[in-house]
Amino acid sequence: MQLRAYLAILLRMWPVVALLPVLVGGLSLGSALGRPPTYQAAARLLITQAPLAGRTSAVPALDDGATWATTEYILDDLPFVFASAAFALDVQAALVVEGYQADAATLQAALTPEVTHRAVYLTATAGDPNEATAILRSAVVALQQGGLKYWGRASAGGLAVAVIDPPSTATPLGGPRALAREVGVRVALALVASIGLAFLANYLDDRLRSPQQAEQWIGARVLGVIPKE
Repeated sequence: MQLRAYLAILLRMWPVVALLPVLVGGLSLGSALGRPPTYQAAARLLITQAPLAGRTSAVPALDDGATWATTEYILDDLPFVFASAAFALDVQAALVVEGYQADAATLQAALTPEVTHRAVYLTATAGDPNEATAILRSAVVALQQGGLKYWGRASAGGLAVAVIDPPSTATPLGGPRALAREVGVRVALALVASIGLAFLANYLDDRLRSPQQAEQWIGARVLGVIPKE
């Protein structure tokens, strides 16, 4: 089929091609504008296993090298710790001291860690910028106080948590550029789907619309056409 024939099909089916992208674009824009604003704060931590305390010998203990090796396993588990209900409850208790109230499920969804080597980039999202920063500070406090207890150790502590980038001022997520990108992607996908529906409708349509189509169907050359007039 020639390109001209494809264009003719799209022109004939233009209501089908245009309706779905317009509908999806309007709904996506309305949904995005109706969402409440969300703010995100971030901090960068360096986390290692703390060496054993109470050492009296001047000779380095065997655990000096083992602590760095064990740290790798701890960091592998950190995303699960941050997503756990036990950690969320400790963050909730620390957040009360900050003057904010939030349920554990909300805190589990608000915290997102990204581990690179021994550095942890931790973000917190909330509907209020001050609350997002408070959640982040509370998460740092909970990790410093809880330590290895999340791994089933009997006592708290055991982790050295260094805050190399303090919790930043929360900034709004999204913006006009992100909104345009989100709506644009959805409209583009809807346009592709609507073009597919137009060609499907044309394939299922058994009416003759052109001499070329008649020649393809009957296998003979068309000698004349009766005009619509």
